[in-house]
Amino acid sequence: MERSSSFFRGSEFPRLLLLVVIAAGGWGGVWWYARRPAAIPEDPPAVATQNPPAVEADHSVEFEPVTDRSPISFLDNPGYKLLLDRARGKTPGELAALSRRDVMLTHLWNDPKTYRGVPVHLLGSAIRVLRYPSKLAKSGWLHEAWVFTPEASKYPYVCVFEDAPEGFPLGSGLSERVVFNGYFLKIMRYQAGDAIRGAPVLVGRIGWDSRAANEKANSDLTLRLSLFVIAVFFVISMGRWLYQLRRLFIAPSRLPARPDNPRNETLDPEALNAWLHGRQADESGESAPSGSESDDSPG
Repeated sequence: MERSSSFFRGSEFPRLLLLVVIAAGGWGGVWWYARRPAAIPEDPPAVATQNPPAVEADHSVEFEPVTDRSPISFLDNPGYKLLLDRARGKTPGELAALSRRDVMLTHLWNDPKTYRGVPVHLLGSAIRVLRYPSKLAKSGWLHEAWVFTPEASKYPYVCVFEDAPEGFPLGSGLSERVVFNGYFLKIMRYQAGDAIRGAPVLVGRIGWDSRAANEKANSDLTLRLSLFVIAVFFVISMGRWLYQLRRLFIAPSRLPARPDNPRNETLDPEALNAWLHGRQADESGESAPSGSESDDSPG
């Protein structure tokens, strides 16, 4: 039996092509999923109006010791407590109605004194959530969420709140869709790696949709299972392909010896002539005369 000269046998090649396409699509999905921006809930965009409400600076005495572009210190506690009391005294809906949607990071950074105490609306992704004890909170605990928004994707807001939604995650490396309405306190200086940066600090209330978080967790599990199945089938098919490739290019000396052909492929010329004469005699209907018949014939 002759050895096949093709890499594949039967439907091996179409199967490998199909699995390559599926694997490429799965890996492309992983790349897109890893690089996509964190999804955020729907929110109506801010629109320009002819007579927007003017920003009124808060000149409360509690804000006098507050200094911008400095770490949080005990000098900020009076203003901190004032904003916690204001946020505590309003429902989430009331605070959301008061919060301005036209105030951006640029406004707070360039003119923090004018916007101190102004309620601001944020919509973005919380990547880090901390909880620490504080005497300023009635419950004895405060939460701190570092939130990135599409408007300032590289610079976070530090959002402080007392009451966390049920099941709200804590820790770092998160990507939770949140809405935050809070009062601006100051630009806080902090150490980020080997650089010193600043972030606006807001005190208010946070909103979080647990259903969106559950959907994200389920989609992550489905994606991981799908990629595992694709990887298994791809490895199996690739192994079979490599095995066929090895058999094709293996050295002839290492192949098993072929059995000798018992048939003699050469013919004796005399035997061939005798066979042809006998065939012609059969076709003409004549038989060759024998010596016994001539002896028995009458004289």
